[in-house]
Amino acid sequence: MMDFDREQNPISVHFNESVVMRDGIRLSADLLLPDKKGPFPVILIRTPYGNHDKARLEQKIWLAKRGFAVVFQDCRGRHDSEGEWEPFRFEAEDGFDTLEWIASQPFCNGHIGMMGGSYEGYCCWMAAVQSPPSLKAMIPLVPLPDPVVNVPYQNGAFFWNMIVWGLMVHGRTNQEVSMVDWPKFYLTTPLKEMTEKTGFQDKTWENWMTHTMKDDWWKKVCYQPLLHQVRIPVLHISGWYDDDGIATFTNYPAMRQNPDPETRNQQELLIGAWPHKINKNQKIGQVDFGPTCLIDLNKPIAQFFWKHLVNDQDVPITSRCRLFIMGDNQWIGTEDWPIEGSQSRKLYLHSHGSANSLHGDGWLSFDPPQEEESDTFLFDPANPVPYLTDPNTLQLGEAFDQTEMEQREDVLVYTTPPLKEDLVICGRLFLQMWIQTDAPGTDFTGKLVDVWPTGEAIQINDGIQRAEFRNQLENPDWLSPDQVYPIRIDLWATGICFKKGHRIRIEVSSSAVPKFYPHHNTKEIQSEAVEWKKARQRVFHQVGRESYLEIQTIPANVIQEHAINL
Repeated sequence: MMDFDREQNPISVHFNESVVMRDGIRLSADLLLPDKKGPFPVILIRTPYGNHDKARLEQKIWLAKRGFAVVFQDCRGRHDSEGEWEPFRFEAEDGFDTLEWIASQPFCNGHIGMMGGSYEGYCCWMAAVQSPPSLKAMIPLVPLPDPVVNVPYQNGAFFWNMIVWGLMVHGRTNQEVSMVDWPKFYLTTPLKEMTEKTGFQDKTWENWMTHTMKDDWWKKVCYQPLLHQVRIPVLHISGWYDDDGIATFTNYPAMRQNPDPETRNQQELLIGAWPHKINKNQKIGQVDFGPTCLIDLNKPIAQFFWKHLVNDQDVPITSRCRLFIMGDNQWIGTEDWPIEGSQSRKLYLHSHGSANSLHGDGWLSFDPPQEEESDTFLFDPANPVPYLTDPNTLQLGEAFDQTEMEQREDVLVYTTPPLKEDLVICGRLFLQMWIQTDAPGTDFTGKLVDVWPTGEAIQINDGIQRAEFRNQLENPDWLSPDQVYPIRIDLWATGICFKKGHRIRIEVSSSAVPKFYPHHNTKEIQSEAVEWKKARQRVFHQVGRESYLEIQTIPANVIQEHAINL
């Protein structure tokens, strides 16, 4: 077993190696090779962000010094690579062809791993579902899921920050997005004119505005329905506050159900108290999670690749799942996630018919509702509920105090009494509601909040569901004002200990700007809609129409019994 803390090799660098794709396009790759006799296990990273940035190169250099050959490639149409940049469209074929090229090179021992963060993680998955023979393992960090699951559309609603990302990666080189006065464009109508008003025109944006539903154009670049075809070990890495976390929260459980038993047993999971930029800062928003939330991430990455690319059985055995439990600020190691012995529970929404705002009469409890009055609010998309964020950070969702938003009458607030003992929630989260609206189409949002004894209401998770896409994303199923519908909002997942004396809160509304572009409450195509229309929204909580938050709880002593140091 290599001592990754001590053993280092000098490296040699080969710039701008040309890799020819099946259609003749040449992609540029930089090679970082151990300066010793090969061949070597190889790690491939495919990136749209540039392989020349010093900070991004540090990890790759670290890996090369420890015996891995590293291939760092610009995606098609970006930086030094030929072709036209079109996000999502070429990563399956280009990834497969690059792996085949690497396998034919003298520096490669035939065992290749892939890794990368965000869009790079999406590149990993798109290559993996093609079943390339030389790909033996991979580590997708905070990967994107299928495009219609999260970006650029999340459950039917446009994920507004994709305009910021689209501008940043527009053309061949990265653009400086902070020059744009983003708040001025939050409510641009029609949405399709956003790029023109912010200073650039782009074929990608035109395509996104044309394909606003899960049509065949999008299905061609989806990988998640094909996960059963993947037959390699995967180390899944994400953060509880990752804006693309739904990929990890669904991919890991899916791979643990893989048809191949060996593949099922070779899946690992690592989730920290991190935003999309993982393992960079111990503070997210207003909450400091302590120094233990930051780890030496290079080490588990190197150990995983060494085990599966070198077939070194002396790699130390670690817990399959390593999870940071916020609140207690402690890493735990478990055999699986969801954690064995976890309990599915329901926190029910209640009120006397006036849950509007922090000052209303809404409450949460584990007891089902009896005959209770429904709650109503007026959703005005021209005056949407704000979402606390700085669009220039490309991070949507942090531990900010939500008290200001909870003063609004168009936000329904449901809160438990102070907890009498610690409550640990670790797993997937869903907000199931019965709703009614006088609009043919609209949005409903949900947010999980930790209310501190000092009064701060700290955001944990949030989600959205476009009501007309409540059953499927291919075509709208419009609503009738005289009908009541069940709707399920995916709040993704969390791992947190709600401490004794804290309260758990759910917020329900219909907008979160600028995270999501607001619904116009009409049947118009969202990219072309101009007129804002108000909608009267109703949420039911009564016998037969129970609305509740579905959570996974674990005993508090699990944290102490499974505590680990990373």
